[in-house]
Amino acid sequence: MGSRFLKRIKRENKKFNSGVAGVIRNILEGNYSDIKTAGALVCLKQHKSPKSYRKALEVLDEFKRINKAVKDSIEVAYPYRRKSFSPYFLISAGIVLSLLPDSKIKVVFHGENAPTAATKDIFDYLNLSPISTEDSFSMLENLNISFFNRKIFLPEVSSITHIRVDLNINDIFCHIERYINPVGSEFSVGGIRSKRELDFYTQLLKGRYKRFALIEDREGFPDIVGSTAVHIYGDREEVQEVDISKFGGKPFLYRKLDLSSHIEFINNLLSKKLPEYEPLLHINSSVLLYLKGEVSSLQEGFELSKELFDRYNYEQILRNLQRYTDYLNYKNIYEL
Repeated sequence: MGSRFLKRIKRENKKFNSGVAGVIRNILEGNYSDIKTAGALVCLKQHKSPKSYRKALEVLDEFKRINKAVKDSIEVAYPYRRKSFSPYFLISAGIVLSLLPDSKIKVVFHGENAPTAATKDIFDYLNLSPISTEDSFSMLENLNISFFNRKIFLPEVSSITHIRVDLNINDIFCHIERYINPVGSEFSVGGIRSKRELDFYTQLLKGRYKRFALIEDREGFPDIVGSTAVHIYGDREEVQEVDISKFGGKPFLYRKLDLSSHIEFINNLLSKKLPEYEPLLHINSSVLLYLKGEVSSLQEGFELSKELFDRYNYEQILRNLQRYTDYLNYKNIYEL
């Protein structure tokens, strides 16, 4: 059925470009009706492969409204849907590492609001979401951590959100949008649900980054919440087995977390009110440091993160980040 549908679209639409890239380009250019777009998304799901999805990702690159690159940054490739059963440790890790000397670690997050629960909700409620791409760059350059809103830098994908929500399927964008890489980061960390997904994402991402890591997680997010494996590819390939007990920690026991629970956890962790989860915080920091090549082992990265965390008041650092976001956003409103 999928092949017949694609052939019919090609016959009916003179603007159709051949293959998956052409379908994605026509969707983004608005050349299809909502019904035809929905049909194309269903069809593309049935033709899932690293090669075809890589072509779609390259089309998204053409539409990004960003003319600037911060290559030495790390993209945290969070799925755009919100996590349900474990915390966002890499947000706290990015805040901890933002105080490293010489801006050695710059962490990039991106996402978008949706009618359903979204990762961007976390940044909105933490007040860490600048309202313009220019201000997102300012935050990244000055504070070494930032969030980029896809609705601003790639609105063509946002325009079909209502169709995707109505379809309610794991469509092509669910797989590739987390790797949009808004600022051209040379490093990326993403999640896989199981080793069955490992080959797919390895083939999808090879050549897109200088180095990237894929972390096994039940929810498919890159946060380490217990003992797991970190698969690294790019200019070096290796697997780091993480036994959280060797770092003096314990796994996070999966439980239902709503938006307020996520925000409370991050605030309490950075306020040093959750010492039992600090080892998980530091091992997440360690992965970012190790991926970037700033440390020679996960243990070294763990100790460096711990040293920073013990030295500074991160409750105050979070407030400083929030105040800077407020400054940027109020400035924009005033200028309007």
